[in-house]
Amino acid sequence: MMKVKPEAPKIEFPCANYSMKIVGRKTADYHAWVVQCVQQLAPDLDPKKVQVVDSRNGTFQSIRVAVTAQSADHLQQIHQTLMASGKVKLVL
Repeated sequence: MMKVKPEAPKIEFPCANYSMKIVGRKTADYHAWVVQCVQQLAPDLDPKKVQVVDSRNGTFQSIRVAVTAQSADHLQQIHQTLMASGKVKLVL
């Protein structure tokens, strides 16, 4: 019997409260930089709702934001901008 690979869930755009987790090396300005960078591409980001978690040993920091994703291209643009900085290791 052939296994059927399940399709990835489809996102309907615009998608309000699209959650992104952005991980990078913790520096004094990393949190502020991530918020500013994402806000330039997704102006609806509410800085009060940003969640920041340091790694166990304090080397890395994960920043969780929620934005209104306008399209797949919009999400890709945010991802590429963050990754191109060299400050971000991972965007989920």
